[in-house]
Amino acid sequence: MQIQDMATFEMLAVLLGFLSLALFFGHRKHLKPAIPAALTFLASLAAMAWLILTWGHNFHWQTQAPFLLGVFPLTFEVDGLTRLFLLLLSTLTCAVSVFSPSYISHIAAKTHAGQYWICFWLFIVSMYAVVSSADAITFLVAWELMSLASIALVATDHSHQSVQKSAFIYLGATRVASAFLAGGFLWMHSITGSWTFHDWTFCIESTYIPAFLILIGFCIKSGIWPFHIWLPYAHPSAPASVSAIMSGFMIKVSVYALIRILVFGALNSLWIIAIAFALSVISTFWGVLFALVQNDLKKLLAYSSIENIGLVVMAIALSLYARAHSLPTIADLAIIAAVFHSWNHGLLKCLLFLSAGAVDAQAHTRDLRSLGGLAKRMPWTMAFFFTGSFAICSIPPLNGFSSKWLLYESFFQNILLSPTAIEKGLSLAVICLLSAVGALAIAVFVKAMGVGFLGVARSKSAQRAQEAGVGILVAQAALVILCVASGANSEFVCRLIAQSLTSSGLKVSYTISNGLPTGTVAILLSMLAASIYMIFLKTSKVTKYRTWDCGFGSLTEKTQVSADSFAQPLARIFRPFLRYQNSAKFEGADRRHFPEEVTVETQIISILENRVYLPALALFGGLAKLLSRLQAGSIHLYLLYVCATLCLLLILGMTL
Repeated sequence: MQIQDMATFEMLAVLLGFLSLALFFGHRKHLKPAIPAALTFLASLAAMAWLILTWGHNFHWQTQAPFLLGVFPLTFEVDGLTRLFLLLLSTLTCAVSVFSPSYISHIAAKTHAGQYWICFWLFIVSMYAVVSSADAITFLVAWELMSLASIALVATDHSHQSVQKSAFIYLGATRVASAFLAGGFLWMHSITGSWTFHDWTFCIESTYIPAFLILIGFCIKSGIWPFHIWLPYAHPSAPASVSAIMSGFMIKVSVYALIRILVFGALNSLWIIAIAFALSVISTFWGVLFALVQNDLKKLLAYSSIENIGLVVMAIALSLYARAHSLPTIADLAIIAAVFHSWNHGLLKCLLFLSAGAVDAQAHTRDLRSLGGLAKRMPWTMAFFFTGSFAICSIPPLNGFSSKWLLYESFFQNILLSPTAIEKGLSLAVICLLSAVGALAIAVFVKAMGVGFLGVARSKSAQRAQEAGVGILVAQAALVILCVASGANSEFVCRLIAQSLTSSGLKVSYTISNGLPTGTVAILLSMLAASIYMIFLKTSKVTKYRTWDCGFGSLTEKTQVSADSFAQPLARIFRPFLRYQNSAKFEGADRRHFPEEVTVETQIISILENRVYLPALALFGGLAKLLSRLQAGSIHLYLLYVCATLCLLLILGMTL
């Protein structure tokens, strides 16, 4: 058996294995999570093994009768780009499967175990299928399976009304995204006569509108502004194991598809590229700004994903622009930065969501206003969360720094190589914006780390928190190791990405002079830290002082910085965007001088949700009620509708 045939056999075995497990365990309500988690780990490990063993070998596979979708065969292809994303999915699935047994036991009373695992397996299988799809029909089928399975997982704890609302919002977003994609795919088929992605090019004007439809569909699914509204609802409602996969990989499916369809299709429409770039810039700023004012730890991470996916789409738009203007150095740097940051963000965001799940499982809350003091009670979880926070804040030598540095360098190169002053000035403005976004990201995660883990506990549940189980810690530790390894070996990873893109049909070059020697930076920083410790800290004496308590007695949880007070100064600066409102209430007989009780409430009003989406939903609701009058319950009236429709179609056919 040749190596490509072996890869095909192993891929089919993994997919059929997941489906068999789903059928076997799906009906069981009380199921020990260790068994399905172990099987998931083994299946993901097998997938990872054949991805690595078949590295450099591309294969194409098409189903034969009777395994057809009507008259269409399902077509799959694995090349260098596909292999990179499938390897990320396999890695994250392995980590989540190790994490799940200890975590699922905490939510066992809220969910049907068999239904959870069958939806989880369908979710994983569909993502394998959608990434390896070679034509539009196969892609849409796998896309729909992925969407429906993820909706069911978001609604795992469906007894709560807030979870039901989140699932319905996410359901609506996926339906709209699928409609845009179906329209764009059908349009491209009418132009090219083919469903295969390799046959699609977007170099002529007739393909610009379907390219725009495809772009909007993927922007909705990935959570790009202004289509991000579902993300802060879906992630907090889903279990942490699901949120880790959704944020770590599912939103990267759209990134993969944008590269596969639009970048490989040589899109050269400047107005579409400009729209993608503008939306990504706004999404980057909008995401980090709203992350700053969140008190729910998972919602904070969800808005952070909006920021980072904006960075990835920004890199893709820059690559498209540079390739259309014959600037190969910039185009290559930007597309490598997009793929590299997708990988890095997948690893570190999966790590952060698993850490948030560990906190939720042990402290029974994700609200930063009720946390604190976890550094002593959950030291390992704190260390893992801090590492992920440092990485996402681009602290060298971690992986978040490496990929963001490539994005910065892409814009620096654009300043040097762009022919016009306007383009140079725009690149400089974007660099300034990215610097501001980076500073805000540091503020976001300093808030999450300081308020959530340091100080004293703000609630009894936080006081009773204990360190998470071994599986939860091992999963986080493995992701930390990968984050460090990816950052320290960034040159090797970037060359690997360039080779994979080239083997997939997109010629990309990368040289060491393009990047930053992160390993050298890591060694220098370590030497600097050791020198500072030996010279200044080791020889200094530690002096203890009592903190001044203003005469109010010993320090309590009320005297430390809260989540709202930490974010308030910056929130006031950006009040026009956040619609930030702060109200204080003082109680007591002499409340002016000696208030007995002080209550402070902050409120953030979503402009898009209140000014755009809710009025639009009200409009569609009114139209639906108006159209419902047509359903009068009369068979004679329904036959009249059918007859009138046929007559209208005949008239249109004769005129056209």
